[in-house]
Amino acid sequence: MLKNMKKSTKSNLVTLSIVVGFLCFIQILGGVGLLTNSFSGQLVPICAYVILAVSLNLTVGMLGELSLGHAGFMSVGAFSGTLVYVVLSDSAPKPLVMLLAFVVGGVVAGLFGFLVGIPVLRLSGDYLAIVTLAFGEIVKNVMNACYLGLDSRGLHFSLKDSASLNLEADGKVLINGAMGITGIKKGLHLHDWHCAGHHHAAGYSEPRQLPRGPRHQGHPR
Repeated sequence: MLKNMKKSTKSNLVTLSIVVGFLCFIQILGGVGLLTNSFSGQLVPICAYVILAVSLNLTVGMLGELSLGHAGFMSVGAFSGTLVYVVLSDSAPKPLVMLLAFVVGGVVAGLFGFLVGIPVLRLSGDYLAIVTLAFGEIVKNVMNACYLGLDSRGLHFSLKDSASLNLEADGKVLINGAMGITGIKKGLHLHDWHCAGHHHAAGYSEPRQLPRGPRHQGHPR
């Protein structure tokens, strides 16, 4: 059977096996208590940038289009998904909220990619690179200037500062300009998805670094 497979198929199976094996290895380390908080925190950006590298390879490596706006698309998806998680984390089960945040982040990033791609893909070469780079810079500057809050009256938006939101006493700031999204609670381990029906997910979670505004184009968080 393996002999009849295409070379690309074999390569994909090997890659998938390595990823699954690494995931199982990490879960075993976490289960026996050998996974430190420091290493757990490093795994989060590592996995995020692996996903970003794969998507960049699809555009640049396979399609041959020089796009420099991937950090912008990642920031849009990350911010939208995290906002959903922050807003709904107190009113819905965490596994469901986490899954919804993943879906919303992917859909919003894909939507922006589609909208930007309609005019941009008419270009090629250096022109395409310049326009996509400009999109990334626009996303960075807009996110660093946005202030968003939530209270009993609904959402409040400002481009000045958090005080201009005029929130009520029970209100909370969701996006605090260049400081990024605030009020992010602890996330979930993989095994929490299996245990959520019997245990409270917060008791099995690890702290995660709060995403900040994308001060640098190459390092949105």
